[in-house]
Amino acid sequence: MALSVVINAASGTARRHGAVALHDLIGASATEAGLGAVDVQVVPPKLLPQALVQAAERSDEVWVGGGDGTLRSAAELMLRRDGVLGVLPLGTMNLLARDLNIPLEVDAAVRALARAEIAPIDIGRVNRGIFLNKSALGLYPEMIVDRERRRRLFGLAKWPAMLKSAWRALRRHRLMEITLEYGGQTREIVSPAIVVAVGEYEFRTARLFGRPDLQSGELTVYVSHEKRWFGSAGQLARLFLGTLDGDPALEMIKAHNLRIGFDRVKPVASDGEVEMLPGPISYSVAPRALKVRMPGEAAA
Repeated sequence: MALSVVINAASGTARRHGAVALHDLIGASATEAGLGAVDVQVVPPKLLPQALVQAAERSDEVWVGGGDGTLRSAAELMLRRDGVLGVLPLGTMNLLARDLNIPLEVDAAVRALARAEIAPIDIGRVNRGIFLNKSALGLYPEMIVDRERRRRLFGLAKWPAMLKSAWRALRRHRLMEITLEYGGQTREIVSPAIVVAVGEYEFRTARLFGRPDLQSGELTVYVSHEKRWFGSAGQLARLFLGTLDGDPALEMIKAHNLRIGFDRVKPVASDGEVEMLPGPISYSVAPRALKVRMPGEAAA
């Protein structure tokens, strides 16, 4: 098969291994898995867009290693070309890789992808863009914006910066006045946080934002109705403890299409990448739109 591999050199795994060592490891693992000669590129972030476009032009299948933004860019290219995406778990959370049942060790991931089935999964659409896991308004994008500011100004690592930013966002606890339109109804809601997910999450320990079904054909909208900061802090704690199911202040809505109206421009985080968008914004699900390599149990 025609196969290209593109790796974000700034990903945590690439930095740990080193670009040359990671390149050689992937090449050797591909050879051992019977893939033959594979074009492997480990490129810095500023060269990623060009590298992904070139890989998609010469190969009908592209495997990508990096964070959520890198995967989303690759998915958009493969969607347009009806190609196949392989996910190498080299990012921080590796949410999609975990959902696809891909091992987190690089060599094991290459071997698993080499023998994996090709299967279609759902994707979400927000306005003209896409997202693979979730898109959020409110607390989460506020945390990301402040996290990146702290990393830029103070040189903090990602997780320490995120913890400080989460505390700041929770204490400020800005409430959004929004309009939700779905399923023929319109509702006025005041909320600190809304998450639109492709499929439904299972809230249990060690499976944060894990999705057991990638082909449900639905969006799941999670709306927090907490009005005070300590209520949202408790909600976040229950999320990490895996006890969020049944929370009376968390509403879950199923929809194929959704429209969220609000005044002024707001930060919207889609797969961890923040955009400033004016309201209203439109969400929809594209069932089984993206072809991916899906190993083992996940494919079944």
